[in-house]
Amino acid sequence: MAAASPLRHEVKRVYKELLYLGREYPLGFENYFRPRLHKAFKAKSGLQDEDEIKKSIAQAEYVKKGQ
Repeated sequence: MAAASPLRHEVKRVYKELLYLGREYPLGFENYFRPRLHKAFKAKSGLQDEDEIKKSIAQAEYVKKGQ
């Protein structure tokens, strides 16, 4: 069994923070924000390269700051 990536916790943390920030989204949380956030993270779920994962985390942090 392979060990989990050390970046896994970082990805989960930023996902949870974005979920928390999105609960007040004007177009709706359950029917708009949450499915789109899930789709965005699911699209990147196959990344294996640590540099690409770090870039994606940085992009999520940038979106978080724009909230």
